[in-house]
Amino acid sequence: MALGVCRPLLDPDSIPLPAPKLSFKRGRNFLLYNPKAFQTSGFGPPPTPPTGKHPMKSYYEVLTTPTADTPGTTVLLHFPDKRYFFGQLSEGTQRACTERGIRITYLTDIFLTGRIDWSNTGGLIGVILTLADGIASSNSALEIAAREKEERFKDSESNANGKKKHGMSYAVHDGQLIPQRGTLTIHGGRNLTHSLATARRFVFRKGTPVFTREYDSEGMAKTGGTETEDPCEQPTWSDSNIKVWAMPIKPSPGLQPPVSSQVRSMSPRKRSLDEFEENNSALDSIDARTRDQVIRQSVITDMFNSTWRLDALHETKLADVKMPAVMFVRNPVTKDLEQYKGPAPGSNEPLPDINVLVRQPWPGAAVEKIPHTTWCQESVSYIVRSHDIRGKFDPKKAQELNVRKGPDYAKLTRGESVESLDGKTVTPDMVLAPTRLGKGMAIIDLPTPAHVDDLVNRPEWNSAAATTSLEAFLWILGPGVGDHPRLHEFVARMSHCKHTVSSQDYCPNYLAMKSIATSTTRMGLLRPESYPTLVHDNVTLPQPGTTTSESARDTAKPIPLQPVAPGVIVDMEPQFALNYSAVEPHFDTGKVDQQMPRAIEQRMSTIRKRVKKPEFTQKLENFRKDLPGSDVEIITLGTGSSAPSKYRNVSATLLNVPGYGYYLLDCGENTLGQLKRVFEPEKLCEVLQNLRMIWISHLHADHHLGTASVIRAWFQENYPDGIPPTNDVEMDMSKILQEKRLFVVSEQMMTGWLEEYAAVENYGFGRVIPLSATPYLYQGNIRTQFTYRHCSADGSYPNHQLDNTKPSTTSLSFNDNSSPLSALLREATGLSDLLTTRVSHCRGAMAVSLVFPNGFKVSFSGDCRPSSGFATIGRGSTVLIHEATFQDDMAVSAIAKKHSTLSEALEVGRLMNARAILLTHFSQRYQKLARIEEGPNTSTSTRGESNPHVGQVGLDVPDVPDDEPEPTPSTNNGNRRNPFGDIKVTRRPRLSVPIVAAFDYMRLRVGDMPIAQAHAPAVEKLFDLLERAGAEEANERREAAKQIVENRQKAKKAKQAKHKQVSTNAAEMEIDRPVSAAAKTKSIWSASESESGWSTSGSDSEGERVKLRRKRRGSSRHGDN
Repeated sequence: MALGVCRPLLDPDSIPLPAPKLSFKRGRNFLLYNPKAFQTSGFGPPPTPPTGKHPMKSYYEVLTTPTADTPGTTVLLHFPDKRYFFGQLSEGTQRACTERGIRITYLTDIFLTGRIDWSNTGGLIGVILTLADGIASSNSALEIAAREKEERFKDSESNANGKKKHGMSYAVHDGQLIPQRGTLTIHGGRNLTHSLATARRFVFRKGTPVFTREYDSEGMAKTGGTETEDPCEQPTWSDSNIKVWAMPIKPSPGLQPPVSSQVRSMSPRKRSLDEFEENNSALDSIDARTRDQVIRQSVITDMFNSTWRLDALHETKLADVKMPAVMFVRNPVTKDLEQYKGPAPGSNEPLPDINVLVRQPWPGAAVEKIPHTTWCQESVSYIVRSHDIRGKFDPKKAQELNVRKGPDYAKLTRGESVESLDGKTVTPDMVLAPTRLGKGMAIIDLPTPAHVDDLVNRPEWNSAAATTSLEAFLWILGPGVGDHPRLHEFVARMSHCKHTVSSQDYCPNYLAMKSIATSTTRMGLLRPESYPTLVHDNVTLPQPGTTTSESARDTAKPIPLQPVAPGVIVDMEPQFALNYSAVEPHFDTGKVDQQMPRAIEQRMSTIRKRVKKPEFTQKLENFRKDLPGSDVEIITLGTGSSAPSKYRNVSATLLNVPGYGYYLLDCGENTLGQLKRVFEPEKLCEVLQNLRMIWISHLHADHHLGTASVIRAWFQENYPDGIPPTNDVEMDMSKILQEKRLFVVSEQMMTGWLEEYAAVENYGFGRVIPLSATPYLYQGNIRTQFTYRHCSADGSYPNHQLDNTKPSTTSLSFNDNSSPLSALLREATGLSDLLTTRVSHCRGAMAVSLVFPNGFKVSFSGDCRPSSGFATIGRGSTVLIHEATFQDDMAVSAIAKKHSTLSEALEVGRLMNARAILLTHFSQRYQKLARIEEGPNTSTSTRGESNPHVGQVGLDVPDVPDDEPEPTPSTNNGNRRNPFGDIKVTRRPRLSVPIVAAFDYMRLRVGDMPIAQAHAPAVEKLFDLLERAGAEEANERREAAKQIVENRQKAKKAKQAKHKQVSTNAAEMEIDRPVSAAAKTKSIWSASESESGWSTSGSDSEGERVKLRRKRRGSSRHGDN
């Protein structure tokens, strides 16, 4: 907004700060910052009450320890009205919650430990999205409940800032007491706010305010420094339940990794003298870091609590429109809006000098860049204490002191003094039992031995306020840290506390996701070559593949640390205790019941006979004849959609192309963990050494949140000693292409995120070649231009701190014979061509075809509607990998959510003339199986579609608004007028090529796809039974939890009636404890069901089945007539 326009509305204390440049807005923009009311970190520190209100039950629950499935350590602190995460929200945290049935509805604060890097925060975005979607879906119910509570408790206690609602947690923000349910505060180290703001291009939610609080040595030194005897007397943060002391721990000088000196803050930049006029002196009083933080927090606010609307249009010059976009013009006669269909930016036609109306992009996507930051090696730890619990009120003592009954009794109970009937002052301590001190726990994250010295020297350990009633430590230790002698000394000094540990050196690499481990193990009994045993080790310590596993641990002085595991409960109130009763034994693949249900045995018996018949042998031989890439292996690491579930992780597919290397198609959250389950440590090193490219189809979170971790693993494997820091930006593209680098190819917003995130940590960006792909039409053909932005290892470039600067770029093409770079590009990637096309799904979504010199061609759809452009670039593909999110009877849902049905995916394969088709990306809520065997004549009519669907919250909510133009349907023979249009499909096509449905961890050689197709009926039936059995067990758990709720309500009523006394707080918490499944009466898995059509007599043959199908089709048509 213009400064002159807003000046009359300015608060006298407000200061206009330069706002980030917006892509759709010209001129200057400003943010209003009030230092007196707005804390840069989000919530200001609330007043700390001297005592708690009521004795209540609280406990910590261990959710994850380091494994391939869950790389970090996470604990959940439970109070009756609120939840807190402590630890590392690494990739896999969201899935671990699903696996263990942990609900995060009451989550209001996340306390991140350790450094701010992707290994600790990779699961943060997924957790936020799940929480935001859960809040949005239950908003109306919560509002009704809140109104009812307000009526019931309208006379509840209040304070100076206003009334509190019963059962609600509060904190202070902008000087006002506000309820914290429905908001989320994330606490952590330096660069937390920057890290979250980099996700603005692919995350957008409304109605869930998110705030950040950063703790680092520099910032806390400015706010600290009291003259009291105990400098740590006041906690860093507190609310109505807990007090928290944050401790940023610095690595010892000389032991920390080198940090490039070239990174700089964006804020100190030259501006004209009259730019801010009267506010110059005020602006200068704000330090550069505060200004940068205000900008970043404003971006986060727009990401999660914006008032933006999709239908809002703004006027701009046609030449300034960023394509693709829907443009409108106003009819000069009728004044109605009409879609503009003239020459568009990027076309070869001259553009008219006119204004058009376009949809304003969501705020985050419009921010071109945010202030730069620097790498930080500090690691944050916390001491957490419950409030002291006020003693019980003694009415006899009050009577003896002549205290007036009623309100004065209540005041004394609240800790207020009153005047007695005889005029004497009565203080609370005169009528209350002794205060019970709140218990504490320290959660310490030491990623390297270099952090130990600063930790043991912290002043908090000499503070009575922080350490009184400190009961336990949870040590989150990096490799080798547990052997540090000073850590041993510290643990001995604090021997009165219980010391627990979570670390790769102390906790084995067990299978944390038991549901998928069970299903994969059982499917391996049917097809061991496609579903080998998942890599794990329930015993060996340190974990194989870690740095400490290569050298013997120092066991001469054992340290008394007790390893934790998922399910461990640390009871804090009312009685401290360590409880391991809910810890389940590690999953043992060798103990999986090898007996198969009768339905599976029937199918397998029939399949074994079929594959031995001459007809099948001939069919297999014909398929393999002249098949390029028959030895290519496809490994489907993640095959689900939207959000991880128990049985399917999010999207990732690995190609092993012998002679060329490994290629990763999409890289959803915890793809690296999936790789670690597929490959032994030695083999994984080989895979990473030969990984040449990662392709990201679009920016939905389920397709790319694992990219940073895979890049880091690749970088550590190929550059174990790192690369020398430099202030220079390499401009020689030929030199870059000849170095060993990893290609990451995607749309510009993805490569921009990689570049911007590089300022947070050194994850290997300096050896990545991010290529932005731009498909375009040239003489009726779809071609692709690739753009490389020349940046340093931290994502910076010359003058990056200025608004209008951009890095130098180089354009590349696979087929530009006039450029020597084309040959270098083909050699560096191992590809002869890489073809892309825009598809209908979300902004920037693309499909791709990878063409290899040996003739092998694989086409990957990503997420999309059936695309004419994709069918064009993929023509002659050896393998088509296509999403099949929905079954055919949900065609309307597929159109609405811009996905494909099974028949639509098969039609694309038919138009491509693909030799084989692999289906993936199945809906976690609706479509669990491909059900290819149901027959080729299934209509895509939507008459049978069921509505509405109820399932896991948030699975179908897009990460960003869908503001893409609607494509024009294309005819199935390829419409040259609109090569990017959708394909209209009315019936399932008849195909004679192998069609295989993917499952997580499936390994499949291209030449064996007919064999996999033949076994699909048994594998899919088995998967179906496993999911049904899992649902049955989950239902039993829900019934047990429901029974606990009913018992709790009965206990409350009984107490109110004074028939008996029951501790309601203890009962209230039991619902959230792990509930053991009730004894089953009859299991789906053990049922002896059999099926018609799967005879084991041997009379069933391919020919007979074809005849039977034709006979059924004929009778069906006769009936229709």
